[in-house]
Amino acid sequence: MAGITDVVEKKTSRATEPEAAKARKAPARATASKVAAPKAVAPKAAAQKPAASKAVRTPKAAPPAPAETKTRPAPRRKAAAAPAPEPVVPLQPATPAPEAPEKPPIVIWAISDGRAGIEAQAVGLAEAVGRQVRAEIVVKRVGWNGRIGRLPWWANWLPRRWLTPESGIQAPWPDLWIAAGRATLPLSIRAKRWSGGKTYVVQIQDPRVPANMFDLVIPPKHDRLTGDNILPITGSPHRVTAARLETEYEKFKDRIDALPRPRVAVLLGGRSRAFDLSALRAAEMAHQIQLPLEQEGGSLLMTFSRRTPDQAKALLTARLRHLPGIIWDGAGANPYFAFLAAADYILVTEDSTNMATEAASTGKPVFILKMDGQSLKFRLFHQELESMGAARPYGGAFHGWTYEPVDETGRAAAEIVARMEARGETSSTSA
Repeated sequence: MAGITDVVEKKTSRATEPEAAKARKAPARATASKVAAPKAVAPKAAAQKPAASKAVRTPKAAPPAPAETKTRPAPRRKAAAAPAPEPVVPLQPATPAPEAPEKPPIVIWAISDGRAGIEAQAVGLAEAVGRQVRAEIVVKRVGWNGRIGRLPWWANWLPRRWLTPESGIQAPWPDLWIAAGRATLPLSIRAKRWSGGKTYVVQIQDPRVPANMFDLVIPPKHDRLTGDNILPITGSPHRVTAARLETEYEKFKDRIDALPRPRVAVLLGGRSRAFDLSALRAAEMAHQIQLPLEQEGGSLLMTFSRRTPDQAKALLTARLRHLPGIIWDGAGANPYFAFLAAADYILVTEDSTNMATEAASTGKPVFILKMDGQSLKFRLFHQELESMGAARPYGGAFHGWTYEPVDETGRAAAEIVARMEARGETSSTSA
């Protein structure tokens, strides 16, 4: 019985061993479960492990693998009901912002006594301004009754009373007044008062009166004027532009295209306060032009001014008419600008500021022809052109060089526009 009892006791103690082991291991499992997941269920196999018998020696078992933990799946949420589609509202076109009303063009008067060289300066500068702002240009030619126009400006107290009806100097006044020549001075001095300060007054050349009587004075640099409202330029304003040269060339294209190169334009002036063109000097000039043209096989494009003495004109024509080319005698359409466009070299007599400045605006080699007489101002002017690379004295031979075309007219126009814009009087444009 003792043996049976002993066996029963051993079975009882071993049967309860899994419960004790379970109790000892529970804390570790609980800790692992807390780290891994909110709740974990221990595997059932641990509770059903059979008891090992002491009578049978078995190899030491490997440590049990850590219990797997199962994470309770998150409860499935019910899908939210899709929102009802919003009604489609047709897009309304955006109301455009109201555009600022476009400013009207400024009105420019180009005023002179009607002489070609003087008028070209006023009109040329007005046109240059018109290429930078929207503008309406009106050409005014001043005429005086009797000998009133010869009076000095300070002696002409009521200038509008003595104007010819065709002058048209009356209200409404322009936004910009550009005047050239002595005949316009009595009017330019009073233009601001007549317009109530509305008109911006520009006087070209040296007015020989106090510059503060005008808004801006534009003299040639060789007049050596300085001041806050003085803008000196090289030469004089003019009407030469690339577009105009091209247009004028087309009018004479049929006559010029067949001419051999080099084509030499000769622009002749004449008698003035400082210079003259005698028959002797005209003969020397013809010889200097003829020889290189014959040697190089080129052609001649020659034009005279109203100031060219008849004797000099006749002599030059007789000496050079056998050469290929065109000699304009004043009859028919004036080919002056076409000659500038077609020329490879340009020769200009030293008496003319206008013709030399216009020639320098082409970017082509300009040669200065010597005349009878001399002038310090013109010598300074020619030195300016030489310093800009545009002109050289003529020595009886042609040679080429390049330089940046001289555009003093455009520079003066830009200064006028800038000063007027500072007063809020213009609107820019891409003209």
